[in-house]
Amino acid sequence: MPKVQYAGPVGSAIVHLIQTSLFGNARMAAFEFDTLNEDDSFLTDLGGGIWLMDDHRWALKVWETEKRGDHYSLVHADYHWDGCYDFHDQPGEEERLLRATSAQLSQLVAEGELIRYDSFIAPAVKRGLFHTVHFYCLQDNSGDDGLDDGFLRSCGARQVIHKSTQELVKADIVWPLMFDLCLDLFNRSDMWAEGDLWSDAEIIAFLKEVGPLLTAAELVTVSLSFNYSGTPNDTRHLAKLVIPRLLALRR
Repeated sequence: MPKVQYAGPVGSAIVHLIQTSLFGNARMAAFEFDTLNEDDSFLTDLGGGIWLMDDHRWALKVWETEKRGDHYSLVHADYHWDGCYDFHDQPGEEERLLRATSAQLSQLVAEGELIRYDSFIAPAVKRGLFHTVHFYCLQDNSGDDGLDDGFLRSCGARQVIHKSTQELVKADIVWPLMFDLCLDLFNRSDMWAEGDLWSDAEIIAFLKEVGPLLTAAELVTVSLSFNYSGTPNDTRHLAKLVIPRLLALRR
């Protein structure tokens, strides 16, 4: 049975979810998904290299504690770019970031001050974990896409911005790979706690198209992102649709 990092009502629900995903009890799976709620501390290991969280910043903890090596490529599939770097102009805190052990970095993530839901990728790049970030994001930032060019130069890293899933799956990706997915990718609305979801067929087609990357990745991190991914029921619906399919891909 996969280990649960946060044991509470939601964590228990996910344990039952794994059982139902493996043994096919759709009724129980639907019931347990319906217990999911916004929870800043929620992080759980679903097995098969898949980790589920609510706040996206926990992905950095997973990458650092579960990695088998260094110098990965990252695919970031999300409505938002999440390209902020909150350690700018704070040399003392940046030194703390660069020197941190995985346990110390986990504490920085837990504090949620300089590593937040939109600033968790750049610290991993700064620490040398990712040499290349492949972005597939739908947010229009009028040129502020991805990570800052000067920041990338300072890290000796690069980014590739993909305008379509076809571009992404055909990309020349240097392995090993981690795949990061936010469920708000599937919500067209940019309003707080409002949903304009892709159709189920569109979401399933996306997962099928990027399936080879999801299967080959060493780790897959998934954020529920309550309020960004629609209404609470929208988020539960997305989780119910996406998570079992990810588990099946990596079974």
